[in-house]
Amino acid sequence: MKSRREELRNYGIEIESSYFIYRREDKVIAVPYSHIRTIELKEDTVIVYTGGIERLVIQLPHQGLALALFEDILLSIERLHL
Repeated sequence: MKSRREELRNYGIEIESSYFIYRREDKVIAVPYSHIRTIELKEDTVIVYTGGIERLVIQLPHQGLALALFEDILLSIERLHL
């Protein structure tokens, strides 16, 4: 059985200590946790809003994986501020 991080990595998402990376076919996006203003979970989609008007929509194959990403990002933000 794959770990949650391995499964996320298969969809181009890497969780690091102070930022996460989202790889798509045409680009690579790194988002520092300190720049996240709001994070939203809608069924199988995680939407990350940064300090500006930018938003990053990450659609995953199922709701469980989206919830896992949502929780990992929240935990990483909490660790950053401790």
